[in-house]
Amino acid sequence: MTRFSTVGLPEPRRVELWENHNARSLIGLGCRTLNDASLEATEYNLQLREIQFAHVAANPHVVERTHSHISSTPADAVVVYFNLEGEAFFYHRNGCEMLRPGQAILHDADQPFMRGFSHGLRELALKVPRPVFREISGRSSIGKPQVFDFRGTGAANSHASALVDLMKSALATPASDGELVEASAVGLLHILINGVGRDDSLGQFSAAKAFIAQRFRDPQLSAAQISAAIGISERQLSRIFAGEGVSVARFILNERLEAARRSFTLPNTVRQPLGQLAASLGFSTQAHFSRAYKDHFGITPLQDRQQTAAGALTT
Repeated sequence: MTRFSTVGLPEPRRVELWENHNARSLIGLGCRTLNDASLEATEYNLQLREIQFAHVAANPHVVERTHSHISSTPADAVVVYFNLEGEAFFYHRNGCEMLRPGQAILHDADQPFMRGFSHGLRELALKVPRPVFREISGRSSIGKPQVFDFRGTGAANSHASALVDLMKSALATPASDGELVEASAVGLLHILINGVGRDDSLGQFSAAKAFIAQRFRDPQLSAAQISAAIGISERQLSRIFAGEGVSVARFILNERLEAARRSFTLPNTVRQPLGQLAASLGFSTQAHFSRAYKDHFGITPLQDRQQTAAGALTT
């Protein structure tokens, strides 16, 4: 994991140093700010065994990858940009795409393009070497850049959203299992490009986990909802979770219980009545919550909360 920021650097050299960093760490680009403003940009880069994640935040500016950049710093990769904040345009040889927050674009990094962010940006980038992309898609490149959504409903959105969540988590905790993270990301990208296949269990598991993480507080959450959201049958969903050593229902329950334990350290919920907490996490009754909590952690939620509070007072 590396971090680079122009904030605090000498203003006349900010653009130059930003360009140098991106040429080394992501993709070589030319950059210019709008209205002669100073560039304020920060980038986190996480290099896994083959693929790479990045998180970029910056004030308004324009970037361009020309034939000269491609010649001097070939990427030999495709890139997916996930737009988290700020509208953006993407000029390419076949036209122009306008991207809203919640949309992503997949393109060949060795084809010229220009991107503009009139209101600044916050985005994730996924860089996939061409040999890996060839294994995923059966192609060496793509023609026109592909735009897809990662917010909203539908199986494709669920898989794209799962990929975004996976990248965010990996960038926040880079010490996590890099091989598993990479395999999950490649599996999800495979599904996004090719659709759901029978051999995409790792990507499907990642998509299901992301869907559950967003909706586990819903008391009506079920295997039927999850399977419909990610585009597979309930039977296949059950097989995938069984392969991970857990049932769908048990996984949902574990998510709720872990959220309950985390709540005991949060100022806004540390004094919340246990009945209210149980209801907010999707439990039908406080008694069910307490039994499940003790079975899982070996201690009642009330005892755990009291011990957590006592420990906080002594530190």
